[in-house]
Amino acid sequence: MRIAEQLGSSQTLARTLADFRAQGGRIRTRDADPFAQPREAPPAKAPVKADSEEDRGLPQSDMTWATKMDCLNPVNHQRLCVLFSSSSAQSSNAPNPCVSPWIVTMEFYGKNDLTLGIFLERYCFRPSYQCPSMFCETPMVHHIRRFVHGSGCVQIVLKELDSPVPGYQHTILNYSWCRICKQVTPVVPLSNDSWSMSFAKYLELRFYGHQYTRRANAEPCGHSIHKDYHQYFSYNQMVASFSSYTSVRLLEICLPPPKIFIRNQGPSKNSLLQDLKDFSQKVTQVYLAIDDRLTSLKTDTFSKTREEKMEDLFAQKDMEEAELRSWIEKLQARLLSCGLDAPQQLQAILESVVIKKQSLCETLQSWNSRLQDLFQQEKGRKRLSVPPSPGRHRQTDDSKTSALESSPRNPSPVVQNGEKEDRYLSTLPSGSGSSSLLQLPSPGETGSEPLSSGPSFPEQDSISIPEDVFDGHLLGSNDSQVKEKSTMKAILANLLPGNSYNPIPFPFDPDKHYLMYEHERVPIAVCEREPSSIIAFALSCKEYKVALEELSKAAVKTGGEEAAQANSVGESRVKNSPAKPNDAAAPPAGRTSMDADPLKEPDGGDKQKKLAGNPHIELQFSDANAKFYCRIYYAEEFHRMREEIMESSEDDFVRSLSHCVNWQARGGKSGAVFYATEDDRFILKQMPRLEVQSFLDFAPHYFTYITGAVQQKRPTALAKILGVYRIGYKNSQNNTEKKLDLLVMENLFYGRKMAQVFDLKGSLRNRNVKTDSGKESCEVVLLDENLLRLVHDNPLYIRAHCKAILRAAIHSDAYFLSSHLIIDYSLLVGRDDTTDQLVVGIIDYIRTFTWDKKLEMVVKSTGLLGGQGKMPTVVSPELYRARFCEAMDKYFLMVPDHWTGLGVNC
Repeated sequence: MRIAEQLGSSQTLARTLADFRAQGGRIRTRDADPFAQPREAPPAKAPVKADSEEDRGLPQSDMTWATKMDCLNPVNHQRLCVLFSSSSAQSSNAPNPCVSPWIVTMEFYGKNDLTLGIFLERYCFRPSYQCPSMFCETPMVHHIRRFVHGSGCVQIVLKELDSPVPGYQHTILNYSWCRICKQVTPVVPLSNDSWSMSFAKYLELRFYGHQYTRRANAEPCGHSIHKDYHQYFSYNQMVASFSSYTSVRLLEICLPPPKIFIRNQGPSKNSLLQDLKDFSQKVTQVYLAIDDRLTSLKTDTFSKTREEKMEDLFAQKDMEEAELRSWIEKLQARLLSCGLDAPQQLQAILESVVIKKQSLCETLQSWNSRLQDLFQQEKGRKRLSVPPSPGRHRQTDDSKTSALESSPRNPSPVVQNGEKEDRYLSTLPSGSGSSSLLQLPSPGETGSEPLSSGPSFPEQDSISIPEDVFDGHLLGSNDSQVKEKSTMKAILANLLPGNSYNPIPFPFDPDKHYLMYEHERVPIAVCEREPSSIIAFALSCKEYKVALEELSKAAVKTGGEEAAQANSVGESRVKNSPAKPNDAAAPPAGRTSMDADPLKEPDGGDKQKKLAGNPHIELQFSDANAKFYCRIYYAEEFHRMREEIMESSEDDFVRSLSHCVNWQARGGKSGAVFYATEDDRFILKQMPRLEVQSFLDFAPHYFTYITGAVQQKRPTALAKILGVYRIGYKNSQNNTEKKLDLLVMENLFYGRKMAQVFDLKGSLRNRNVKTDSGKESCEVVLLDENLLRLVHDNPLYIRAHCKAILRAAIHSDAYFLSSHLIIDYSLLVGRDDTTDQLVVGIIDYIRTFTWDKKLEMVVKSTGLLGGQGKMPTVVSPELYRARFCEAMDKYFLMVPDHWTGLGVNC
């Protein structure tokens, strides 16, 4: 008790202090009033519940005090709680213990207690005593019995001697051996006082009596008789060894954090310097190629006007290159002045480099368009020059001049609005292996608004997205909705040998795409080897934000959450058309498309109903070489959930997804492909079609459960899913394509180095991983049987508060999952030795109990496929939940201390 204010004239505080000095911190029990009338007992048919509304509504004067335990009363400490277990490596129960660990409360000289002598005679030296497990026939001499309390452990091991000690055949002998200085005490018979000592009190001395030493010894030994000595009791040929006090490692439980935080690490300084160096080489490569093409088109037959235009082009080329060189030098100087502890500045430099690479690609596309026009005009001039007439020759000169006059004199590298239409008319690079053009609808063909000026990178292209995108119709080369802008005469001319213009290829790798669209959040370079970059680009583009706002408005108008839940079942069974924004907010032509339905809505009301019925957003974007597609499932719901559970911003989430690497998930049997973001914050898992279908049904309940747990601060072990996406791309240059359904979830081990990792389902059927040389490595994900073998010698001990939180989280989550027919989930556990923590989280909670899982359960239950009669891993949701909770309760052992039983959940 601490007095936080002066006594002064406060009589209440003075009386409280006097009462505490007189009685201590004991809880005062309320004395019954002998003159009060007895209260009538409640009717038998309507028992009064402790948590009922009637009890909570009673006035304070009529309430009786509940029985409480005074944790400071010495009377309540005349007992000892220990975690007892018995196991044998030779038993048929192995790796399971013969006696599962359970907490025994022994009152000194009372309940569950017996004398030390009786314990030795009955449970150590009695020949007829056998293992209490009905499945174990191993003698007790091969068993290890363990008592754990607080932060220590005492083990009992039996050993049989060849012959008894002469002269003491029927007497219990006692002696001790110091494990530090190797001294041995004399062998003496067990005294009557020691025989009559409480066994619980003897264990208490072993756990707490560390200050006691030997009273008489020939050689000096100041070590603790209860902590540092092994104590032996022998009777005839049997010896019971009570090991010295051994410290146990108590681990803390770390559930997935309620709020997800992304560390802004930023790129390394050296990698940025190397990137700038490579970019400088790309700039040199591009402008050398432009110079060569211009030189090849420069002839002696040019008129004076044409020569002036060509000189302007050379000057523009030189000025563009000089500006880029100057920009690179300034950025290098800025980068060298940055410190290593400036991740935000380094990230800003990286994003500016990405934007500049996009600008370089646009500039190159613009130059390809001009050079192609020059090539076509030069080809036409040569065709008309044999035999040339004076009038015809003048006409050719005029036609040759037209392309140069149309080119801008402004040497800025920014692509003008007039060039944004023509940049898509250039042919694919020669290495593409395809002669088809990627020509998108012109503004006149789509009836869209004119493009606005300003950004130095192109706008997005409007392409209708059919529902069967993954059947190959959308991403194929024969797209019926892609219209040609060039004339048939130009096409036939290009097909003739030697008559086609080969554009300058992009200087970057074919699987990297910088020629993209306007970014609303973060500039992203899409890389085909990194599927997360496609997702990041979709979340960063402006059209995603527009569609998200439309979904939010539609949800408000149609009833919000109720409408989403009512229509989620229909979405999971019927292929709906993608979301389409309002006409007022629809993007102009040249932007990404969010509508796959070519039919227009008859009125605004039907459009709002359609938006409410389809909570997904579909986007497509492309460049001259590749088409990309991304479907964002439950876009508005996931966005709201991320706002609730993330401490970092949405921009940080997009930045994290901008790069990923292949991730080897060891121990899994699904064969799914995994990726990890470059900062290791999120894991991307490939989802089978059945899991996608299951998630569409399960998602509305998942959003409600997770957001409710975070808002109400309820413990949950579910590893959070932050998005589900369907992506696809097809590259006509390198003839690659991919189609994936991806789930983005948090990395439970973010920022940690795990010594061991376990994937636990609570089943023992085929739940064992063979390890090399008997060494358990963090690179191998161990399973249930591996854990049981390891905990035989190194159990997972946790404290009482950790056990209470873990049990509450697992039971709540398992009940939620089973109520929605979810099975096959597991608890991922990682042991962090640097912090003595167990990082846990429930993963793979998508699969429902479908007919194929029912068939698997029936076949495995019959034993036709082996399994040695063990329960199959896949069972009904209720049985799976019960088995899962029971197993997790056994795997993590709560160690009692002297406060156990004196508090709530302790």
